Amino acid sequence: MDEEELAEFITHDTLSWRIWMNGYEIGLFQGHQDERAGMEDLADLVARRQLVLEHCQEQIRAERANTLTMAEVRQAMDRTRIGKYTGGPVPWDKDGHE
Repeated sequence: MDEEELAEFITHDTLSWRIWMNGYEIGLFQGHQDERAGMEDLADLVARRQLVLEHCQEQIRAERANTLTMAEVRQAMDRTRIGKYTGGPVPWDKDGHE
C-alpha cells in the first residue's frame, strides 16, 4: 500500500480517521510538553550558570588578568628570541638599557 492508497483509506474509514487523528493529537501534545520541559531545563541551566558566575566573579577576574598577562609575556618572549625581534617594549624590562 503506497501513501496515496493509505491516505484514501484513512480519510474514508471513520475508525481509521479517529485513530489517525488521536495519534496526531497525542504526538502534538507530547511535542509541546517536550518543548516546555526543554525550555524549563534551559532556564534552570542559565540560572545555575548565572549563580556560579556571580559566586566566582573574583576568581574569574583574576584568571582573566592572569591569562592576558601570560599572553603578553609569551608574545614578548617570542619577539625577543634570536631572529624574531620585531621591536617594541619588553614588559619585564621597562627600566632596561637605554
